[in-house]
Amino acid sequence: MKISDKFIVAADREKVYKFVTEPDNFIKLIPDVQKYEKVDERNFKTVFKIGLGMIKGNISMSFRYEELNPPSSVKVVGHGSGMQSTADLTISLNLNPVQNGTEVAWDADILVGGLVASVGSRLMESTTKSKVREIVENIKTALEGKKKK
Repeated sequence: MKISDKFIVAADREKVYKFVTEPDNFIKLIPDVQKYEKVDERNFKTVFKIGLGMIKGNISMSFRYEELNPPSSVKVVGHGSGMQSTADLTISLNLNPVQNGTEVAWDADILVGGLVASVGSRLMESTTKSKVREIVENIKTALEGKKKK
C-alpha cells in the first residue's frame, strides 16, 4: 500500500530535519510503541501494539535511516514480524522551505504479508491512514510547541 501527502510545519527545515533524523525524537511521533531501543545514530528497534478489528498483538520492527540528504530529505526503512505476519515500511520525507516554515512532503510504502494481510486487509488502509494522521499531528506538536488536544 502506498500513501503520500504533505503538510506545513511552523519551523525551519534544519530544525525539522534534525528532529526527524534523531531516533529518540522520531520514536515519540509514532503511536502505540510498547518498547524502543536505540541501536546507534542510524538504527533503532521497536515493538508496536497492533489492533485491526479482532486481530490484536505486537509486531517487532527494526528501522534504519537511509539516504540522508541534510537538510532536504531522508528515508527511513523498517522491517519486522509478529502475529504470524511480516511488515516492510519505507518512509521518505522531503523538506521544502516555505514562508513561515517547512513543507513536509512524505511518501510511505507499506507491505504486509501473512495473517494480518489476509484477515485484516480491509481494515489496514483506514487504520494506517489514521496512524499517519497521528504522526503528522505529533510532528506539528513537537516542533511548534503546541499542546496535544
